[in-house]
Amino acid sequence: MRNVYLGTSEFAAVVLRALAESAHRPQLVVTRPDAKQGRGQKLSPPPVAVLAASLGIPFIQPEDLHSDETLRAIADASPEVLTTCAYGVLIKEPLLSDYEMINVHPSLLPRWRGAAPIERSIMAGDAETGVAIMHVTAGWDSGAVYALGREPIGPDDDYGTLVPRLEELGARLLVQVLDERPTPVEQDEAGVTYANKIGPRERALDPTQSPEQVERTIRALRPHIGSRLKLPDGSFLGVIDARVDGPTRAPAGGLVRTDGLRLLLDCHGGALEITRVRPPGGREMDAADWLRGQRDAKLTNFRFDPALPDRPLDEVLRTAQVEWRDPEDEWQPHVCALAARGDEETLAAMTALAGEPDPELRELAAYVLGQLGTTTPALPAEQEAALRAMAEREQDPHVLSAIICAFGHLGAPAGQDWLLAQRAHEDTYVREAVAFALGGRRGADVQQALIELTGDEDAKVRDWATFALGTLAEDDNPALRDALAARLDDPDEDTRMEAVHGLALRGDARAEAPARDLLAERDGADDGVWRRHLLNETAEYLD
Repeated sequence: MRNVYLGTSEFAAVVLRALAESAHRPQLVVTRPDAKQGRGQKLSPPPVAVLAASLGIPFIQPEDLHSDETLRAIADASPEVLTTCAYGVLIKEPLLSDYEMINVHPSLLPRWRGAAPIERSIMAGDAETGVAIMHVTAGWDSGAVYALGREPIGPDDDYGTLVPRLEELGARLLVQVLDERPTPVEQDEAGVTYANKIGPRERALDPTQSPEQVERTIRALRPHIGSRLKLPDGSFLGVIDARVDGPTRAPAGGLVRTDGLRLLLDCHGGALEITRVRPPGGREMDAADWLRGQRDAKLTNFRFDPALPDRPLDEVLRTAQVEWRDPEDEWQPHVCALAARGDEETLAAMTALAGEPDPELRELAAYVLGQLGTTTPALPAEQEAALRAMAEREQDPHVLSAIICAFGHLGAPAGQDWLLAQRAHEDTYVREAVAFALGGRRGADVQQALIELTGDEDAKVRDWATFALGTLAEDDNPALRDALAARLDDPDEDTRMEAVHGLALRGDARAEAPARDLLAERDGADDGVWRRHLLNETAEYLD
């Protein structure tokens, strides 16, 4: 079949060779102009031009595919069909209407339309990818599909190992389609995903992702683009290979550390061991060898900025909303980034979010407003004002609880009059939050509210209030002690333990007998960290 072939890359060259060896040898090849390549920026022809010349096939390298001169050259070849693969230029009218155009696209369309389908399939952890032979239309890889060929993605596959298999598959499949001319089938729009071009930032290891995601990205960009780790001195350490390691010291991600001659990156929920690297200006080597020669500990043990300053606020906010809605995600790096920014731009964004109709988004706004600045409120007066405005109009108990907890993080005296007014609220979540927020605050009105909450019908409310009254309160008076003593026989073990601990801290004899019973009862039990702390500290005060 007479055809004109449009292609540029190494992938396209493999397809061209298959066409040349078939009954569909192109009458003309159209490829891109020579381009500067490599460190020396030497002007070099594209792979398709080199192959076409070696095969003796006429080829042109127009600056403008749609110029009159180029269109005449294509028409003079009298093609029955135009075939394409990785040409690198958007094809427009009149070519789309004048010819049937058949393209080789390396994905299982409709999944991964776009510029980087092979990389995106590896990054996403797809079990398989493949090649689609498709009809070219004005849409973005949206044309009907003549044939699909599938190829598994192995756990060790990278771009470099996967591409040769897809090249051979695509070449073989295109020749088969030209031989058999099957009827194309329209794509299912419900299954569409887009493979956006790989941006410069995606080369950098992203510790806000899971270690599995980061490891896949390293493979997806190897060897043609390459991943890298930005070091504190501004240089970049090329990352060639890595493996998922296990537990992390920074569950939200962002800690680079060494363990002997092991280089570790703590990611979101797990650690990644970087096993092979390319130092700045150096050759590829094992990470252990690089560490042996590295004398500056600041380049091997450091923490990423939790504010994620290289990312625009709208992107951080979008991802934070996804994290916030995931009940399984205990550590939320983008939510933390909003709090860490601690600036007026973030304050304004949270104030706007507080007016959203979705209560989950209002909860997020309240949380960040309370945490803005992380350990120390960045804009305390503005944060309190925004939370008070939310409190005045809010009815949802979960959002009210988030507002109350936010006031708790701001500390006294933020919102205190309103907090005290909520202690008799009908909703358990709200009363529990009040008990939390009043913890550590002083004053007779605070103590009276906590005393009332230690007698609440809900065990969680009693537990928080008893903890606030016994462990966090600096006061010591008969009313406070009597309230704790009233909880010594509480049916809830955690509340009972907090009461015993609070009285023991104050040397109250009423704690001695129940404390010894509790210590004997829990001896050898598999308690959590906080329970063990309470029990140990209680025992110290009894000795």
